[in-house]
Amino acid sequence: MTALSGISVLDFTHLLPGELCSTVLCDMGASVLRVESLQLTLGRMLPPVVNGQSLYFWSLHRNKQRIGLNLKHVDGTNIIYKIVKDYDVVLENFRPGVMDRLGLGYDKLKEINPRLIYCSISGYGQTGSCSQKPGHDLNFLAEAGIIELNGRENEKPTLPPVLVSDYMSGMYASLQIVAQLYACQTTGKAAYIDISMFESALSTMAILGTSKLYEQAHPEITPYTYPRELPNYNVYECKDKRYLAVASLEPQFWQIFCEKIGCPEQARKLPNQHDQELKKILEDAIKMKDLSEWRLIFEDSNCCVSPVNTVLEALSSAAALERNVVHQMRHPSLGVVPQVACPLSDPIAESTAFDDTKNQTIEVLRKSGYEDADIERLRSEKVIH
Repeated sequence: MTALSGISVLDFTHLLPGELCSTVLCDMGASVLRVESLQLTLGRMLPPVVNGQSLYFWSLHRNKQRIGLNLKHVDGTNIIYKIVKDYDVVLENFRPGVMDRLGLGYDKLKEINPRLIYCSISGYGQTGSCSQKPGHDLNFLAEAGIIELNGRENEKPTLPPVLVSDYMSGMYASLQIVAQLYACQTTGKAAYIDISMFESALSTMAILGTSKLYEQAHPEITPYTYPRELPNYNVYECKDKRYLAVASLEPQFWQIFCEKIGCPEQARKLPNQHDQELKKILEDAIKMKDLSEWRLIFEDSNCCVSPVNTVLEALSSAAALERNVVHQMRHPSLGVVPQVACPLSDPIAESTAFDDTKNQTIEVLRKSGYEDADIERLRSEKVIH
């Protein structure tokens, strides 16, 4: 039995933050029913696409059942009214106001289900002058100051390779949903959760944000760029053009590192970001060997030095394999699809892809009391697949 066994989630999401949130809840044991558009959505088309199936889509939708509904049709809305009473959580990531216009907002659904936990994930939250602005991860990272930090002097800032605001907002949503489920055991009351992707991105700037805000009032404080551009917290090129990541911040780690690279005399220096001479010494020393050689030298050295791995190297590392980071999903047309699991204390070993939306829709409707004649009418009126 997993942590959220017995919890059911009605998932209206169609973008990564909400989809990731329901994936985390599902991996923790919740039963998730996705309410999907009858039209092909962006997630089903994003590459890589194999045999007409998006691996992007299936990396997020293991073990989730799916129902195809036209939510703009009154009968589509009525289906939700009928089934929502059996769910603990509603999750959506439309722009603020969309669910209300569909007749599926928090105030309406909590009348039907007084214990409902309702979570909305949007770009800038449900209130404020920016609430209706569209945006994607890049927009939120740019506005949060993260992109600007991802460049060097006189260089164009580069895009982070992972979607920071998408993942952070999905995780914050998961955390708040679980917290509200716990609170509901005592209160028995519905709750509304408002998650902002911009704020989720900005939250990662807590350390830098605190220092920058304080420095405005105290400009005599010497600015710094923690945690980058320190000789003992940096990335260095090896002889074979691979890279070594050095994070030997503590004095004892710094001493071991200097000894390992053949520069023991440098251990007496206290590294600071402006010491270009020290940085050059380290660069020259590390360029003397290939990454594979440094791997052996720093193996079990316990001084916070790591190879800069490729994705496949990371997924095949001992840290990943011994903790069952990769699990298998069985798909009706793709076969066995290896996936990166959520880092939970009770990881899933194997999962299933429910790809027959038509039959799943019929199954859900029958469980909710719809007769075959009703289902055929809904199909003919293009309310369902």
